[in-house]
Amino acid sequence: MARIKAAMCNCDCKMKRLYTRAEGGKGWDQVGWMCTCGCGCIAMDEGEWALTGCQDNSCC
Repeated sequence: MARIKAAMCNCDCKMKRLYTRAEGGKGWDQVGWMCTCGCGCIAMDEGEWALTGCQDNSCC
């Protein structure tokens, strides 16, 4: 699997990759990014859909 540069949230924190089980239950599919710094930002890969935008001033 090729390395992908981590996306950054508005707080300049590196986001973590989100995965789901691949078709047939073998392996994992990359589906988006989630920030774990506390701002609550979640973005999906296809078209860079932002499910939850980054909330400023909420980082730990």
